[in-house]
Amino acid sequence: MTFIKLFVLFILVTMMENRGIIYRTGKRSPAKSTTDWLTEGRKGEILYGSWRLSGVKMDQPIRIFPYEESDFEKEIEKPGELLISFFPDSTFTQIGKNGAYQAGRWAYDSLAVSVFLTIGRTTEEVPLAFDRAANGMRLMNFEFGPEQILSLIQEGTSISRSRDDPFHPANNQWRLKPGEPENREQLLQRLRNYILHTAYILKTTQIRQNNRVSLEFSEGIVRLYNVGVGIVKPDKIPPGWTNGFYSPDDALKAYHILEDYLLTEKLKIEKTGNWVRDDYNILIDIHKGLGE
Repeated sequence: MTFIKLFVLFILVTMMENRGIIYRTGKRSPAKSTTDWLTEGRKGEILYGSWRLSGVKMDQPIRIFPYEESDFEKEIEKPGELLISFFPDSTFTQIGKNGAYQAGRWAYDSLAVSVFLTIGRTTEEVPLAFDRAANGMRLMNFEFGPEQILSLIQEGTSISRSRDDPFHPANNQWRLKPGEPENREQLLQRLRNYILHTAYILKTTQIRQNNRVSLEFSEGIVRLYNVGVGIVKPDKIPPGWTNGFYSPDDALKAYHILEDYLLTEKLKIEKTGNWVRDDYNILIDIHKGLGE
């Protein structure tokens, strides 16, 4: 089992229950940088947006608390396969390409240049340093020491309506595995939340004027076409999507709800010349239709 000092980000859900204890990593001087965008950090704006793990520097594994093996351990040492998003309402999410998911709250300390991250009853202070990567993108380091650094590069900037960000906690309820089988209504709500999440990926792609649509951290059962929306074959359902359900059987029930809807309802398709916008509108109509 691998033990990583950044336990708050990757393994909190399986850690021992703590009663609001805050673990400090100690004082340190603010990181020096020539980048002018650091002025945004007075109230934490510097963290807004999504950050992808881009590098890992670690001299040795460190055990802070005993815990069970976490899905996030599989992502820590693989740059590019972990996404962390910070929002103005003090919430954050972390998502692995294998479907692992955590959500919590954050607070920025501009004097110490650190962030307090809380999931459940556990809070950790993480020292930060900011710079720019060689390609000009914003770079953020979680620094635990000279030889213990996790680097993240900004993947997506903040949008004006943060609740419309696909990685906001409100749009990722479909990833939260329930403790018992769900009835049809509960499965329907989980499915609708996933549909809305996918729609918001298209919306933010337009807002940020990205060149491509990425479902890298959002693999599911929806297929996007130019123009149109479909569903993957049953044997192509991603494990990361299934893992959000109580059981594969429940996941298949939700799959058939969407499949039946697409087969029986006539989708409203308006071709505007922008397939991203058109598919967004289709998904919004599906989300609405499934709720009626």
